[in-house]
Amino acid sequence: MNLITKIKSAGIWQAFEVFTQFILQFIYFAIMARLLIKEDYGLMAISNGIIGVGALFISGGMGTALIQKKMINSNYINAALQTNLFIATILFFLFFFLSSTIGSFYNDERLGYIIQVISFNFILLAISNISINLLHKNFKFKNTSLVTVIALLCGYVIGLFMAYSGYGVWSLIVATLASSFIKTIGYLYFAPIKISYTIHLKEAKELFKFGSGMMLLAFSNYFSNKGLNLIFGKIFAPGILGVYERASHLKTLPSQFLGNIIDKVMFPIMSEIQDEDNRLINIFKFGMGLSNSLMIPTAVFLIFFTPEIVGVLMGDKWLETIIPLQIMFVVLPFSNSSRMADSIIRAKGLVYKNVTRKYIFAAIIIVLSSTLGYFYGIAGAAIGISISYIVNYLMMIFLVHNIFNKSFNEIFFKPVKTGIKLGIYLAFSIVIYKSIFKLWNTTNILHFVSFSLIVTITLILVARFKPTILGFYIATTLSKFLKK
Repeated sequence: MNLITKIKSAGIWQAFEVFTQFILQFIYFAIMARLLIKEDYGLMAISNGIIGVGALFISGGMGTALIQKKMINSNYINAALQTNLFIATILFFLFFFLSSTIGSFYNDERLGYIIQVISFNFILLAISNISINLLHKNFKFKNTSLVTVIALLCGYVIGLFMAYSGYGVWSLIVATLASSFIKTIGYLYFAPIKISYTIHLKEAKELFKFGSGMMLLAFSNYFSNKGLNLIFGKIFAPGILGVYERASHLKTLPSQFLGNIIDKVMFPIMSEIQDEDNRLINIFKFGMGLSNSLMIPTAVFLIFFTPEIVGVLMGDKWLETIIPLQIMFVVLPFSNSSRMADSIIRAKGLVYKNVTRKYIFAAIIIVLSSTLGYFYGIAGAAIGISISYIVNYLMMIFLVHNIFNKSFNEIFFKPVKTGIKLGIYLAFSIVIYKSIFKLWNTTNILHFVSFSLIVTITLILVARFKPTILGFYIATTLSKFLKK
């Protein structure tokens, strides 16, 4: 299977997974926001932030190291699994016994019980992390996509049933564990591991050399995402934190889905050609151009229609999310572009070159968002987060420039031009539509749905008959993926 065929196959299945997840999350998000209270999401945000610290040690390195390493055997696979299980066991007991102390720190004993239960996810993650990375290394994205979708659907059904039955925050906890359990079984079925009872210390050390760098990167990602919930948990009341958590989660959905396609598909591909710098940088530039062409217009659409989106997905009791959500939507393109840089740097094995940038970004986002959040509430925190993402994007451009010695025009200006043009066209269309129907300073779900349908139908027709209107990157992608 050649490189283009691998990208095409992996991209199709990742697109299927992303689209299905989007539909499922859309429905789940909308229903759960009406069944649960803000405080439930606040508690879940803190517990996810705490448990996320431990998960970094498991998901951060050994599985990814298996992908990055060109040649592996059963010894390497067992070494990665043994390391993950060892770490997971320590973390399980550590968080189990510290749970009451954590609950006391946040003045809510419920957190202690939640952490005791959700800590079991460490064991599930330790096993599934190895299997899913083996499947990705072998480009078996069909298998991972099917398992992920089925696990998500089952977890959501369980969560909805429990929420409807009045279990509150526990519906979120059980849904998470159920989904993780099904993923673990499914990934193992498609990527069974022949267990060795010998300790493979040599192979573990070799993998850990790269994996430890990935853990450091994972820590910086954590501090700039879920880790913020731990800080905001002391600044905001649980109900207000719940509003921030929902706004933050909604903001990440578009970039998370496209980012997952880019990361999961591009990293194995880039790792395979890690010694060919010209091919690597060409894939990077094209990925950046495609990401910007999709995400800049998406950001424009979401900013204009944030009130309607909140109304559809969350209902009237969540109106406080509108302003911080609009602020955070501004930086959607920057977050995806940074993931492209992460992929190419990891593929080259230069993980430690990326660590400094990541920790500078983490420090900036923690200081800015917590300071502005303390003085100006959720909107201030959103401004701090947005400024931090812009700074991180600029640092990423400089890092790629220094590693590959390419001009800023190649890696920065060219990949963003098409996206800006498409964003301007869409903004102009929205302004005309809202002006004609006098929709300024009002929320109208019917007109939002109508305009969305018009845009969708227009895009389908343009993609079918005149894809060049959408720019070089989207047109080229369509021609590759639609080509038989």
